Amino acid sequence: MKITEVVTTPVAIKYRPEYQADKRYYPKPPEQTNVIVEIHTDEGQVGIGEAAHAPGIYGETAGATIAGIDYVTPALLGQDPRQITKINMGIDRLSPVGNIAAKAGLDIALHDLVGKILGVPVYQLLGGRVHESVKTHITPATYEDTASDLLELIDKGYRAFKQKMSGDTEYDLALIESLLDRVPDHVVLSLDVNQGWSVKETLDVISVLERRAKFPRNVILEQPIDGADIRGAARIRNATAIPIMLDDGIRTAADLQRILDAEAADIVSLKISRVGGIQRCLQMIKMAEATNVSYIVDEINEMRVANTAVAHLALASKSPLYTGVACHLLLETDIVTSGGVWIEDGEAHVNDRPGLGIDGLDLSTVALPRAA
Repeated sequence: MKITEVVTTPVAIKYRPEYQADKRYYPKPPEQTNVIVEIHTDEGQVGIGEAAHAPGIYGETAGATIAGIDYVTPALLGQDPRQITKINMGIDRLSPVGNIAAKAGLDIALHDLVGKILGVPVYQLLGGRVHESVKTHITPATYEDTASDLLELIDKGYRAFKQKMSGDTEYDLALIESLLDRVPDHVVLSLDVNQGWSVKETLDVISVLERRAKFPRNVILEQPIDGADIRGAARIRNATAIPIMLDDGIRTAADLQRILDAEAADIVSLKISRVGGIQRCLQMIKMAEATNVSYIVDEINEMRVANTAVAHLALASKSPLYTGVACHLLLETDIVTSGGVWIEDGEAHVNDRPGLGIDGLDLSTVALPRAA
């Protein structure tokens, strides 16, 4: 059995209107542009993956991802797709740094393909299912109706939220206060700043939160400062009992190790699409578990293909606080026609079919022309 072809298709889907008015700190285009990856074999099997992008944070785009995949494809052709580690090693030899989204798309497609070849779900390739379902967060838009949207989502069963901040601490504090006054104590509220505050601003916000009549024990402070400032993160962590989650600065195992060594985080957010695939993300999960640091298995601007891969990894992980597989619900349309992850009462589920368990894709209305 050999890999014969790698096909990439750029796709673009608009965000729902409230997300186009989003006041989050990092720039967010009105539509999400990702790349669907197909790996074909000489026996007719096809593995599906997705490379997701966050240009406002990481700078990668669909065009760069396609070029990156074209560059490393020679390392895949003729290989036995079941040798995922060997293939990833070959890709890393050609591209040791960068092309993270491209690597993630290829790695997801390889896992889907091998699951189909062996007749098992992806979670089985990762050690087997640990959980029947895992709580997932969802991200309400940051705009004038944020509180109303969040309360509607609570009514739908969601119990964890990634609430984006604007970077303007005055605006953010008013939003935080309004949410804390209305959100039940059992609902987790992660305030995701995406590096929008300074250390001083973060400590100022913390001081306001800690002076509340009731300490906000359901709040997580996520990546308030520059992702490279590990010393600053450690300083913030040591200054408060509010849990600090680090996120945007974790792209490699070495990045995570520096955070763990500095004891700079209570929680780490680990993302397939940001670290280069399922295999690399699983390695980081084991690192966090080995040092007793809490973690979430998270998403980044993903459509339902990549969200499904995240769900498989979360369900096969020992003890994620929760996962993030709802990005595809922020978009106006869905590329998956059947199968894949679904959310019920705020919990992520997958089926037991081989690979990712995605039975059909429809790219006909969302595919973009490839650049010549």
